[in-house]
Amino acid sequence: MLRAIYLALAVLALVLSALTTRTAPTLPAEFSARIAPIFSLGHRLGQNLRAGLEALTDRRDLQTENRALQERVAALEQENTRLRLEVARLSRALEVRQEQAPGVVAIAPVIAEDPSGLYQRMVIGLGEADGIRVGMPVTSSAGLVGIVIETSPHQAVVRTVVDPDSSVGVQVMGKPGRGIARGQPPARLRVSLPLDVEVTAGDLLVSNSLRGLFPAGIPVGRVLEVLPPSPGALRRWVVAEPVVRFSLLEEVVVLRPL
Repeated sequence: MLRAIYLALAVLALVLSALTTRTAPTLPAEFSARIAPIFSLGHRLGQNLRAGLEALTDRRDLQTENRALQERVAALEQENTRLRLEVARLSRALEVRQEQAPGVVAIAPVIAEDPSGLYQRMVIGLGEADGIRVGMPVTSSAGLVGIVIETSPHQAVVRTVVDPDSSVGVQVMGKPGRGIARGQPPARLRVSLPLDVEVTAGDLLVSNSLRGLFPAGIPVGRVLEVLPPSPGALRRWVVAEPVVRFSLLEEVVVLRPL
């Protein structure tokens, strides 16, 4: 519809222009003098129509340019979002480097989890080609995730601390005495501690280097319940919750082995 209007205006402008430039001079002088105002009006009308047509054309050009600018702005916003995510990712890696251990090997995306529910393991999107090796500790900014147990060229399997085969040396933060935290699926830790270690619900458990697998001082879990010891027992058991929310992990930090 708009294109038809443009075409009609263009034709009318050309007709009026032709009348004013070709027809007027061929008329008798007396008659021409009488109708000169009409031709003058037609000429002005033709000029106005041409100006209007040019304005409409300019408007279409501006709309096209505006759409191009909007697309460019959207692309820049998307790039800014990507850069913000990258800065956040590198900041988390720096936080791990400063607070947990200096030996960061890589930051790896979590690409899959164990679907069976029997084991609490995850697959990360980096492997041997990226320098990932079996035995490397895996952490996040929140705390200890687990350890690499299998590798392929471009993927690796991580056994998390709540896996039934997991065993991590721990201690109550700020207190002497070493214990062992074993995985208790789906999301608990069963921790054995010396009987003389003072521990209460809410205490933070951190890793120690007793078994030489993990750097010391990485948060592992928080005590939920202290079980009463059996008569004659030399150790006590506590139930703890891991500090890492494994279901929310999107990426992890892989460290060099000790």
